[in-house]
Amino acid sequence: MENLTMAQIMNNMPKVFHADRAADVNADIQFNFTGEEPGNWVLGIHDGQATMREGQAENPSASLETPSEVWKGVLTGQTNPMTAFMTGQIKATGDMGLLMRLQSMFG
Repeated sequence: MENLTMAQIMNNMPKVFHADRAADVNADIQFNFTGEEPGNWVLGIHDGQATMREGQAENPSASLETPSEVWKGVLTGQTNPMTAFMTGQIKATGDMGLLMRLQSMFG
């Protein structure tokens, strides 16, 4: 996964979505990446479906801001997401409960 681009990684997220773990979720989550591969992505979870698109959410339920290389580390298991959050590598706003559930909904 290290050799994948952020676009490939983000566009793959809906493919590893566990709808059964998100039955009660209707939310847009904003990802803002800095670092090696800057960009903005919106993860939509609505009616048991996950979608991903580039851009900005109008009114996201939660937002994450992090360098792209940190997010790649989280997704490959090389970076502990809680440690990254506690050390300020990942900045999160909005519905923290929703963000904590992301790990169980994907992968």
